[in-house]
Amino acid sequence: MNLDNVAREEMIVGGLAILLAICLLFFPWFDVSVSVGAFSASATFTATGDPDGWLGILAVIAAVLIVADLAVEKFSPQTQIPEIGGSRANTRFILAVIAAGFVALKFLFHIHFDLFGWGFYVTVVVTIALVYFAAQLRSAAPSMASAPMSSRPASPPPSAGTRAPEQPGSRPSSAGTESAGPETAGSGTSGSTPPPGS
Repeated sequence: MNLDNVAREEMIVGGLAILLAICLLFFPWFDVSVSVGAFSASATFTATGDPDGWLGILAVIAAVLIVADLAVEKFSPQTQIPEIGGSRANTRFILAVIAAGFVALKFLFHIHFDLFGWGFYVTVVVTIALVYFAAQLRSAAPSMASAPMSSRPASPPPSAGTRAPEQPGSRPSSAGTESAGPETAGSGTSGSTPPPGS
């Protein structure tokens, strides 16, 4: 796998998308502890677990699609996949916004700051970073696409290439015919007309 054609910003977006999927799947979103006298119990729930774990699952799917879209573009450019908004960078940005939307809904449906685990806060930070860098990558996409074209050597103008072969071949032939005309006419006149007084 050659990573030379993957820009630094694209690596950041892909890495953040993978990290977001890991946070949603494995990090504790809720951390619940119950104590009754000498008895205590605790339980943790990820973002893909209850309650409303489907929101976390959809956010994971959106994050995985960002990684898949980036991988297809860089390692299998001949593969045609649908675009959102007219470009691959815009597609990844919209997917990042969709993932952030599902994370926000998970938060709004169950706002319990006394129950949120450390995984919730890590997920929020990673989600914000993903949307930010995806937006930066979308704004930098036109300049990144035009960079290879500017590095190519400039080709000579087509007019200079077409006139050079034509001028040497055309002018001597026309000059030869023009110079040969008077000589032929002169030689013919001197050879056919006798000098006066002969």
